[in-house]
Amino acid sequence: MSRAGRRIVVSLLAWAVLAVAAPAWAEDAIDKAADKLKNGDDFRVRTQAALSLGASKSKRAVEPLCGGLEDENTTVRTAAAAGLGKLKKGGEDCLEKRLEDESNAGVKAAIKKALAGLKGASEPAITAKTKVYLFISKPSDKTGRSGDEVPKLVRSMMVKAAGSEDGFVIAPADETPAVATKRLAKWKGLKAFMLSPKVLEPKYSGGSLQIKIDVAIFTYPGKALKGNIPVKLTQDGVSGRDTDSEDDLIKMAAERAIQKFSQNMERIQ
Repeated sequence: MSRAGRRIVVSLLAWAVLAVAAPAWAEDAIDKAADKLKNGDDFRVRTQAALSLGASKSKRAVEPLCGGLEDENTTVRTAAAAGLGKLKKGGEDCLEKRLEDESNAGVKAAIKKALAGLKGASEPAITAKTKVYLFISKPSDKTGRSGDEVPKLVRSMMVKAAGSEDGFVIAPADETPAVATKRLAKWKGLKAFMLSPKVLEPKYSGGSLQIKIDVAIFTYPGKALKGNIPVKLTQDGVSGRDTDSEDDLIKMAAERAIQKFSQNMERIQ
C-alpha cells in the first residue's frame, strides 16, 4: 500500500474512533450528572447537575430530572423543573404530578413555566387542582411615557405574581375568546377571569411620588364586568420626574393587585 493510502486508512480509522467515542462520552457525562443529581451531598452540586442535564439535549436526561423534582431542596427542584423546560424532550407527566403536591411558590412557578414551554403557549397547564384561569390583557398606560415599557412591565409583574399563587393558571397573551371557550369547555366549573390593568398618571407633590393602578375584573371569555382592584402606593423623598422610582412602585402595585385579587377571588360571583 502506498504511503498516501496508509494515511487515508489511518485518517478513516481515527474518524471512526471519534465517531464512536463522542456519543459514548456524552452518555457517560449524562450518567455522571444523573448520579450527582440523585446522590450529591451538597445541594449546589445537585443543582448544577440538574442544569447540566437540562442543557444536554438528550432524552436520557428526562428520567433523572423527573427524579430531581422530588429533591428535598427547593433550589434543586427549581433547577430540575427549569432543566426539563429547557430540554424539551418530555417530562410533562412528572411535572404535572409534582405541581399538584408542590408547596413552594417559586418551584411552582418554575414548573408552570416548564409545562408552558413543553406544551406550547397555546396549551396552558390546567390540572384538576387549578383554582382559576386568568387572562391578563394588555395594560392601558396613562403615565405619558413613550413606548410599551410600562405596559410590558405591568403585565410581566402580574404574570409573575399570578404564577406564584396556588392554583392560578395564566392564559396565553394572544389567546382568542373562541380558543378560550373551547379550552375551558373541558374544565366545567373552573373559574375564569380577565384582568384589565390601567396605570394612571404619576402624581408628584411635596417631595412624594404617588402611583395608582386600577385593575378591572371581567368574567372570561364572556367579559362581564365584576369589579375592580385599586392599588395606590406612595414613595417619599422623590423630587422631580423619576422614572426609576415610578418603575419600582409600578412593579410593587402590579404585584399587590394580584395579591388583592387572590384574597377576594372567592367572593366574586
